[in-house]
Amino acid sequence: MPKAIAKLSISFSLVSIPVNVYAATGRHTVPLHQVHAADGGRIRQRRVCEYDGQDVPPDQVARGYQAPDGRTVVLTPDDLDQLPLPTTREIRVLGFMPAERLDPTVYDKPYYLGPTTKAAARPYALLRQALLDTGQVAVARTALRTREALAVLRVRGRSSRPARPPAAATARRPRRVYSSCQPRRRRR
Repeated sequence: MPKAIAKLSISFSLVSIPVNVYAATGRHTVPLHQVHAADGGRIRQRRVCEYDGQDVPPDQVARGYQAPDGRTVVLTPDDLDQLPLPTTREIRVLGFMPAERLDPTVYDKPYYLGPTTKAAARPYALLRQALLDTGQVAVARTALRTREALAVLRVRGRSSRPARPPAAATARRPRRVYSSCQPRRRRR
């Protein structure tokens, strides 16, 4: 079983659905270093102050930005901690739109969602089925690893409703496949 990278909740209106977030893809890269071609020694990057030319130790490095008037504004870690990040621990649904209006090439990194508990499975399945039945996707805002971004909640796969069998095949019942997140429907 894959390990959840975060525990968030999908929220819209007065509804809150706790979910686990799983990475859908992983990076498999070989780390390359800059080396000296003659002897294979690693090349290091040094932190040097542009004003006095001295090496700066990591504990004296701060973040800053250049203001429009040209002066540099230095931010402390306390300043950065006070920045508002309203969507921590939640996936706030902003609205819904037809799935065909969204170009899949704009997706950056895919994730899977799953209910955290058995109690969360029912509202999760209800949201999933509503998105599936209407052909819509949910546009949401979330923060993963302290970076806020827009997200799209979409259903992966096909409808849970089987296609109606042709008249010649009515003697056999169609097979139904259920995932753990879809409630069973009563037979009529």
